[in-house]
Amino acid sequence: MLERVIASFSHSLIQAAQQFDFPIEDPAIRFMNFVGVALCLLTISLICYMILVKRKQITNVTTRWILLIAFLILSPLTYIISFGIAIEKSKPVEFCNSCHPMKAYVNGLAEADSEHIASLHYQYRWISDNQCYKCHSDYGLFGAAQAKLGGIRHFLAFYIVGYETPLRIRGTYNNQRCLHCHSPVESFQDISEHQEYAEEIASSEQSCFGADCHVSPHPKEAATTDE
Repeated sequence: MLERVIASFSHSLIQAAQQFDFPIEDPAIRFMNFVGVALCLLTISLICYMILVKRKQITNVTTRWILLIAFLILSPLTYIISFGIAIEKSKPVEFCNSCHPMKAYVNGLAEADSEHIASLHYQYRWISDNQCYKCHSDYGLFGAAQAKLGGIRHFLAFYIVGYETPLRIRGTYNNQRCLHCHSPVESFQDISEHQEYAEEIASSEQSCFGADCHVSPHPKEAATTDE
């Protein structure tokens, strides 16, 4: 009985979320979209009601508790949910392609004869999905948060500060993003150069690209193309 009630409630929330014209996607994301909007509206409504309608009772204990819940519980919870949704929606390759300077990079992924690392990972699905995100975000607890902060810097650079070509990554590329998948594989471990420079590769002191190693992840002209 309880399961049916929960299923019915979830279905009703998803239908309500569709009224906000959310795109068709993972039902869990649609559900969280609605929860985020609902919490936001609830928080704003509570604050406005207490300040505008109950302003004469602002020193009342009940009013203070309601405002405390709105500011210290509902507001942060709304932000956390919104942050999680933003992270999920920024992962697909299509999202990266929506940014003007990235179009040349994304177009290069689909080039059939390309031997560049990013294209091979994309076409052969060595990374099953969200290929851009998984190669440009660190693993671990703070990887997603750091990727989001990086995205905010990109946003500011594009719309406010401006950007210069050729495009360059900020700092040094973290080889751990590659090693997370490749280092446990025997074919990687058997290569003498990987054994000789294991520490330098692990610390990102030695790049995986250039010299006699792998070719660049993307065509060099992609960094200067302004489509």
